[in-house]
Amino acid sequence: MEKTGLNALLSENQKAKNYFGSLPDYIQGGVMLHSSEITSEDDLHSCADMIKSEFAD
Repeated sequence: MEKTGLNALLSENQKAKNYFGSLPDYIQGGVMLHSSEITSEDDLHSCADMIKSEFAD
């Protein structure tokens, strides 16, 4: 089975993998909920920023 979305990005892009690994667990979990929509490093950063903003008050 071919990797798609977040899984493909993390397996092909070391910078994205390092960034994802540096995120807190709750943000990683939120990002994984949107994994099929994430196809680029920009998508990953945007999604993580959106989740961070939901928890910031």
